This record gives sequence, C-alpha cells and structure tokens, in this order.
Amino acid sequence: MSTYITAIVGVFILIYNSIATQDLPTHFQAELPYRLFETSTDTLTIEEVLQYNSRFKSIDYYNNRKTHPKKIYWIKIDLTQQLNHIKDSIWYLVPEKYDYASVYYNTNGNISEKMVGRFQISNISNPVLHYSDFSFTTKQLIDNRYIYLKIKYITKFKPISSIKFYYTSPSTILLQDAYYDWEQLKMFALRHMFSGVCLIVFILTFAFFIISKRTEFLFYSLYVFWLFVYLTGDVFRIKYFMFGDNRLAFYWVNEISQVFINLCYVIFVSYYLSTKTAYPKLNQILKTITYVLVFIIGLDSIFFLFNHFEMNIYVMNIQRIIMTIFGIGGMIYLIKYAKNHLTYFIVCGSFLYMIGALALMFFKKVEYMILGGTLEITIFAIGLAYKVHQEYKAKLYFQKESFINNNKALRSQINPHFIFNSLVSIQHLILSDKKDLAIQYLSKFSSLTRKVLDSSFEDTVFLSEEIKLLKQYIELERLRFHHTFNYTINIQDELEPDTTEVPMLIVQPFVENAILHGLLNKKDDDKQLTITFKKEESYICCEVDDNGIGRKASIAFKTLMKHKVSRGIEVTSNRLKNLNTSVNNQVRFIDKTDDNGNEIGTTVIIKIPIQLDFD
Repeated sequence: MSTYITAIVGVFILIYNSIATQDLPTHFQAELPYRLFETSTDTLTIEEVLQYNSRFKSIDYYNNRKTHPKKIYWIKIDLTQQLNHIKDSIWYLVPEKYDYASVYYNTNGNISEKMVGRFQISNISNPVLHYSDFSFTTKQLIDNRYIYLKIKYITKFKPISSIKFYYTSPSTILLQDAYYDWEQLKMFALRHMFSGVCLIVFILTFAFFIISKRTEFLFYSLYVFWLFVYLTGDVFRIKYFMFGDNRLAFYWVNEISQVFINLCYVIFVSYYLSTKTAYPKLNQILKTITYVLVFIIGLDSIFFLFNHFEMNIYVMNIQRIIMTIFGIGGMIYLIKYAKNHLTYFIVCGSFLYMIGALALMFFKKVEYMILGGTLEITIFAIGLAYKVHQEYKAKLYFQKESFINNNKALRSQINPHFIFNSLVSIQHLILSDKKDLAIQYLSKFSSLTRKVLDSSFEDTVFLSEEIKLLKQYIELERLRFHHTFNYTINIQDELEPDTTEVPMLIVQPFVENAILHGLLNKKDDDKQLTITFKKEESYICCEVDDNGIGRKASIAFKTLMKHKVSRGIEVTSNRLKNLNTSVNNQVRFIDKTDDNGNEIGTTVIIKIPIQLDFD
C-alpha cells in the first residue's frame, strides 16, 4: 500500500514541478545570422564547399523561393558578433526539424560531422515532445567564427526565408529536457486522451463487427485505427515498434495513413448510408473516390520506394484537394437530399473533422485536428448506435406484423373448424328428428358465432370474455350430447380476468378434445370436466382436466381418426409457439392413472403468455 502512495505522491510532485516551470525566468535564446548556398549536387564535400565562399548568398536573395526535395542547402552560420558573449562556455545550436542535416565543426584542426536530421537519428530514448540539440564551444568554430550545415527537405516545399537558427544556454536545454511547460503538458494530455478514445472505440466497434458481420463497423474501426496512427501513433511507440530506427518508413506510414483514413471513411459512409439504394448518384461518386484513393496509395508507394519525394508531396496535396472538394460537395448534397436522420450524423461529423484538418493545414497545430477527430469519432459512434436502434425497432415492427398475420392465419383455421363441428351437431339433431333441440342449439350457436365474429378483428380479448365464450361453447356441447357431462371453471383469486388479455379461442380446441375423445366415450355417468386458470410468473396456466377414458383408449376407437383428433390442437400449439418462443413446453399432456395403472383421464396444461415476445 505504501508503494502505491509513494507513486501517487511522486506523480503529483512531477506535475507540480512541471507546472512550476512556468514561473521560472526566461533563459537566453537568440537568433543567428546565416548565408545560404543552394545546389543540386549531393556529392559536394565540406572541403569543396569552403572553396565556394562567394556562392553563399544572403537570405534576402532567396526571398519568395521554396525548398525542393532535389536541392541541397549549405548553411554558413556566422557567430562573429556572438564571440564575446559565448566565450569559452558551452552553448547549444537549436536547429529546426530537418529531414536530412549534418553539422560541420572544428575538432583539433580537423572538420568533423554530426548528423542531426530526423531521418538520420533515433528518438526512441527521448521524450515524445523533445528533440536533441547540438552543443558547441568557440574552439569548435570553423575559422574561429563559422558553423556549417548541410540540409535537405524531402517532405515539403518550405519557404527558404522561414529557415531560422538559434543558439541557447545549457540551462535552457536542461530545463527543456527535465520539464514540460504548460503548453506541452496540455498537448501531452490531449494526445493521450485521444489515444485512449481511439483504442476504446476501435475495440468496441471491431468486436461488434466480429459479432454482427456488419461491414460499416469494420471500416469505422479501421478508420479510427488509422486516425490514431496519423495523429498520435507515436504516443505508444507503435511506429517505432514497427520500423525501429527507420524514420523514413515511419514518415511514409504517417503520410499514407491520411489516405487510408479517407479510404476507410468513404467506404464507411457508403455502407452506413446504404448509398447504393438510398443515394445512387452519391454512391457512384463514392466508388470513384474509392478507386482514386486506392490508386493514390499504389502510386505514392512507388514514388516513395524509388525516392521520388517531390512526387510524393504533389500526390498528397492533390489527394487533400480532392477530399476537401468532395467533403464540401458531399455535405451540401446530403443536406439537400437527406432521406433520414443518419445523414445528419455524417454531415456533422465530417464538418467538424474538416474544420480540424484545415486548421492543422493552415495553423500547423495538431490539437485542432485532434479535437475535430474526437468530436467526429463521438458523433459517428452515436450515429452507429442510432442506426442499430432504428433497425432494431424496424425488426420488431416487422416481427409484430408477421406475428399478427400468422396468428390471423392460424386463427382462421380454428374458426372454420369450430363452425364445421357445430353445423355437424345441428345436422345430427335434425336428422334425429329433434327439431326443438336443433332450434335451441342453433339459437345458442348463432349467438356464439356472432360474438366470435365481432371479436375476430382483435388479436386478444379479456380473459373474462374468453371464459364467457368458453362457457357458451361447453353449453352447446352439453345440449348436443344431452347433458351427459358436467363442468366447472375455476379462476385463481390473484388473477384479474377483467384486465388480463389472452389470445382469443386459445383454450377451446383442448376443451373440445377432452369432451369428444375423453368424456363421451366413457361408459359410466360420472363425466366431469374441470378448467382452472392460474397466474404464474409471465404467463397464465390453464389446466383442462377430464376423468374420461384417456388418450390410449381414445385412439383405439376406430370411429375417431387420429388426424381429426389432433388438427385443432396442432393449429393452436403453433399459435402458442408464435406468441412466445421463450417459453418451453407451452402445451403438456399428463395421462392420469389409478393405483393399478389404468387410465382415468387426461390433464392438459396450457401456458398462455401475458406479454407477447417479438425477439
């Protein structure tokens, strides 16, 4: 525990010391005058250059001119005016971040060289925000006054007039190496925060792609990955782990990652908005942009492989122009022809990212693009969640519609089945010359049929109404079979039949089966049908119990065919399965036996869901 406390205290002390550096006095740093010699010959030695003293021109001579990847720039820094100031103490030359650079200085009468270009040295052991400098004394000056540099820019066309050189004191360098100033701390925190956001979003979206196999999540995760590589890939030293000291490869990956960002973005938008069907014209443009970006990746790789660095600069600038025009035009098009809310997520995210990218281009501050990228990632993530939610709602709607239509189709099979059996009963009474009973039966049948038809447009009815229909049906059957059986209907006290909804005629086929194939075939007069409704956790349990002959004996009667017995129950069982797939064994038959193993009836347990399930 004490170890953790010590570590925490140490972190606070480090932060305090870092912030405290803001209050330290500003240490010495001064700009140095220099002259410049431009050449296309890369083989010149320092000894030859010393003979070309007249070719060194003032910086004003190169006004309005820019560096070129095929040009070499020799710099002669004159410290004559600083000799009295620097004397014999150690000072540091503070160069810019050159692509290739060598410093030439005197060492015991000989000229020595030290490479300080960013593609020539390794920064692996140095902090992320600091770079190494060149130390010197007056004894190391060539001709007691000069320091020479050979520099080359291959990654940009830089205005020559913007090249600056400074020298500073050791205390300033020590301060820079030991502490971060407030601006550096903010940048350091911002880069780590952005890296964390990218890592979390990448893992979540890529995992969702693996589970759902949805292409938009794949390209969104790749988009976030390349955005992380471009903006903060050096935070976790990923590029160093991949390329080691090959800083040139490090740079190329950083450059080409911009194209991969745009490529993944374009494909993501295509799948996210379903442009193939929703926006056919935009889809054609997206396909063209995709092919162009793939071509640029291949072309730039060739240029880089064969050291055509100026072509690399041109290609990347053309790519930026294409994507800027496409981004602006695409946003205008989507705003004008938006078909749903998904479009606005793309427009808002793209706008914020473009603002950040343009700010980086013009103001050279990466924090603007990090901020824009963070906002865009957040908006796109919300947009993906919104799309999944909308598709889930649509899926539920279509499942519900499918359920209703399927339920109506199944119920339409129940109603003719019930009506046909009733008409057979009326026919039987008429043929038996029992006209009074037939008229009485027909009256009750018409009343029952009217109620069934009136309720046919509803998917569910209250349990109390279902029980009334059930009673009317049983009374019809009792009338048909001369009151040869009795029945009771029990309702559990906890159950509220007037507020509980159930599917219509869901129990009737089981009651019919119990009467026709259980009770009527029994020889003695003790024929009892008991129907019980009980409330369970998420469903109503209905028990249809009879003391008839049992299922095995019923099948033995040749006059009762098996397919006729099971038709109504089969259809109703399918209805129950459609109502709720999460409940197992919606219908269960229990054969009752006495102590001697003889069948004494059947109990049917029916689980009727209270809430319909569309998952």
